[in-house]
Amino acid sequence: MLKYEQILAELKNRRFNPVYFLMGDEPYFIDILSDTIEEYALDASEKTFNQMILYGKDTDYKTVTEAARRFPMVGKQQVVIVKEAQYMREIEKLSHYISQPLASTILVINYKYKKIDKRTRFYKTARGKGRCFRSG
Repeated sequence: MLKYEQILAELKNRRFNPVYFLMGDEPYFIDILSDTIEEYALDASEKTFNQMILYGKDTDYKTVTEAARRFPMVGKQQVVIVKEAQYMREIEKLSHYISQPLASTILVINYKYKKIDKRTRFYKTARGKGRCFRSG
């Protein structure tokens, strides 16, 4: 698990990882990290085409995977943020994408008010391939 300050410093220096899994009982730090990625990853002109925000209740792993696998329209990278991912059905199936993420996509998974079972394939893959942060 990485520390909040360490991840925040990387983001402000525009060093991004293809996957961020932000989880925990305390939403404050999750929101700050997610907002920082939104702010620093893309220029204002790129956000229109290359930034997608999805909500866990309204999406599924297939939609997230399809969004993350598409290529950026204008620019070198795109950002896909899944807010309230704790409500997403079959989130464990995202482990297939996370095991081989596109370098041009930054996938941010905000899993608030809960902690995921650390024994799952999803968690192990996210921790091994991405940046994981646990608050609270």
